[in-house]
Amino acid sequence: MDELILCHLEADGRQSVQELARKAQLSRSAVYARMQRLISTGVIAGFTIRRGGAMLKPIVSAYMFLYLTGPICEKVAKDVEKIPQVKLSQSIGGEIDMILTVETGSLEELNDVRNQIEIIKGVLRVHTSVILKERFNRLRR
Repeated sequence: MDELILCHLEADGRQSVQELARKAQLSRSAVYARMQRLISTGVIAGFTIRRGGAMLKPIVSAYMFLYLTGPICEKVAKDVEKIPQVKLSQSIGGEIDMILTVETGSLEELNDVRNQIEIIKGVLRVHTSVILKERFNRLRR
């Protein structure tokens, strides 16, 4: 029954508990209790929106490869996390220390984000690669 509730929420996270109860053929209180348990156990990590239609704006996506001055990934990650256009930050092994996935509304904004990252203490060099086309993505639903 939990899976049914999760599927309905994934399809439309805005529907009421009463509507979910009708679809799952359970009482409103039973669905509410199940949802609270799913939230408390981390199965439901949050509720979100997907932009669509007229609200979509052009997105420029890029990878930024960070070369750092030493073993300071934790400190740099805390500073990078404050920049809302950075959607993903990953520390990696090898010559490159960190990879960022950045989404902006324009190339000018992407350049501004790059400038913010370049002045973070410990960032030695930033290499940016603009994503031209996403071929497929198995990470997003």
